[in-house]
Amino acid sequence: MPTPTTATVLPDDISADTLLHHALDVSLTGIQLLRPVYAPNDQTPVDFTFAYTNPAGLRISRVTEPLDGTLLERFPHARAAGVLAYYQQAFAAHEPLAYEANYQADGLDNYLRFQARRSGAYLLVSFTDTRDQPRWAVEEALRASQAREQVALAEAQQQQALLYRVFEQAPAMICILQGPTHVLEFVNPPYQALVGDRPLLGRPFAEAFPELAEQGLFEALDQLYRSGESFYAYERLAPIDHTNSNPLELEQRYYNFVWQARRDLAGAVDGVLVFAYEVTKQVQARQQVEQLNADLEARVQERTHALQEQQLLLSRILGQVPAAMATLSGPAHHYSFFNERYQELSAHRTTLGLTVAEVFPEVVAQGFTHLLDQVYHTGKPFVGTDMPAQLYDATLGQLRLYYVDFIYQPLFDEHHQVLGILAFILDVTEKALARQQVQDLNKELAAINQELAAINEELHASNTLLTRTNVDLDTFVYTASHDLKAPITNIESILLALRDTLPPAVQQETMVATLLAMLQQTVTRFQTTITQLTDITKLQLTHAEPAESVALTQVVEDVRLDLAPLIQAAAADLTVAVDPALRVSFSPANLRSVVYNLLSNALKYRAPDRPCRVQVGAEATAGAVVLTVQDNGLGLSAVQQRQLFGLFQRLHTHVEGTGVGLYITKRLIENGGGTITVHSQPGVGTTFTVTLPA
Repeated sequence: MPTPTTATVLPDDISADTLLHHALDVSLTGIQLLRPVYAPNDQTPVDFTFAYTNPAGLRISRVTEPLDGTLLERFPHARAAGVLAYYQQAFAAHEPLAYEANYQADGLDNYLRFQARRSGAYLLVSFTDTRDQPRWAVEEALRASQAREQVALAEAQQQQALLYRVFEQAPAMICILQGPTHVLEFVNPPYQALVGDRPLLGRPFAEAFPELAEQGLFEALDQLYRSGESFYAYERLAPIDHTNSNPLELEQRYYNFVWQARRDLAGAVDGVLVFAYEVTKQVQARQQVEQLNADLEARVQERTHALQEQQLLLSRILGQVPAAMATLSGPAHHYSFFNERYQELSAHRTTLGLTVAEVFPEVVAQGFTHLLDQVYHTGKPFVGTDMPAQLYDATLGQLRLYYVDFIYQPLFDEHHQVLGILAFILDVTEKALARQQVQDLNKELAAINQELAAINEELHASNTLLTRTNVDLDTFVYTASHDLKAPITNIESILLALRDTLPPAVQQETMVATLLAMLQQTVTRFQTTITQLTDITKLQLTHAEPAESVALTQVVEDVRLDLAPLIQAAAADLTVAVDPALRVSFSPANLRSVVYNLLSNALKYRAPDRPCRVQVGAEATAGAVVLTVQDNGLGLSAVQQRQLFGLFQRLHTHVEGTGVGLYITKRLIENGGGTITVHSQPGVGTTFTVTLPA
């Protein structure tokens, strides 16, 4: 084998990567590296992104910047040309696959040859176009193409001249715009007449018609040039300065026009054909007709609305009338109208077109249909009052007695002939039954009144006896308290004499000291009992004491000063929260007695195992003042709370008292028009709530 004359390995002074990059740069074949794009849960690529394209590939793709995005985004026609399917097959085959495509879309007009295979996670593609043919064949084809183009150009110029002559003679306004800036290449006389002698040819459309800048037409032209989609306008308002005045005088004119894309031999848009004609008079005429129609329609709608309002009002009135109403037509009395009350009265049997006899068969024998016949034939109304009627009750499933007030009013036509009857019915069953009940009750009341008269005579005698007894009782209490005062005073004097007479040594003996103390306690309790008996008799006179406007805070302060020794002895924390502006309508003396009793009780019945705290508060309500006295003392059980305000009720025997203080307090409050309540819990404390007139 002969020795090779050329090197088969790269020189040491150049790397394979550098040589590869340089080879890709000088290659006349397009090279692309693509990365597959997958949809969720799909193993087949749905698209490919551009990872790399060499300069030849960019030139064949007719781009100057590196390709980005995906194949379908940059070349949407790749799916229809079969390129995407070919890429998918080559990626799955793991071996080189070839493909050819005549690609005439997305700005390309090439016959492409492809060779592709998978390379790891990428797809490597090599492609060329028709420019890769031998040069002599291309040049020959080019010269033949140029000759054909010259012939075609001459024919095109003749056709264009003919077309322009047709356009110039056309009655419509026609112009041709060239290129992306829409330069006016051709303008026929009607189009030029739009602006008089204003120069148009050779000027961009936006420059020739600056007054249209705010109409959105320039943007529409740009969009048409990019997309190639025609633009149609119907009765479009296009204010144009037709007289070229300064300042501009824009006339309100309307046009129908079409913008049609013009394409070159390769199919690319290179201009726009404009066909337009003015329709201002037609639009104004139609607008006048539309305005007349709108005015007429408005009047019709206004009248219709008024009629509907009247009908709705009438329907509401008839629906809300607390009576059953129906209209009957013809001698057979067919229903032509009825309201909901009538439907309820008929147990929901009424239907338009039926007769009264069909809906209310039970009233035929009761004579109501005969009354209807009489009204229809005589033309005279009939009025019924408290008429009994046996009507079907759907709830009971049988006939029930009703009482009704009703009017059968004849309805006349324009010739005063009876054509029907208006039935107006009121269900007065409850009223009739109530009247019967009242009559029966009146009879019973008459008998009861006779009995009450006899009872009143007995009560008068009893009251007289009771009054006499109360007077005797008050006299007894007064006499007893008065007569007992002297003996108690004598006993107290004897006790004092004993203390003065007995030697100190004798008084200090246990038995003597105990007896003397017991005698002193007994005398004190007798005196207290006599005083409270006197107070009880005075309660009968408290109604006579006049009420005054009293400042509540002053009364509380006076009582606090009176109880200062007891407060100090109990080491009590007394808190008063009473607004100085609060006033009550009450007897001053009785109010002081109420506050004194409540505060002294709170101090006397304190708990021995915790510091004594008493809170006094008051607040105004509607027409009253609410006074509260709260303590943390011994508290009361539910049974004790029920006994609390009884006469001579002592619930805590370790504290001295007679059990009449809260009884008197309650009587004083109630006699003054107030109320008192108690809320208590053993071991927690007690709260008294007093409501006093403001």
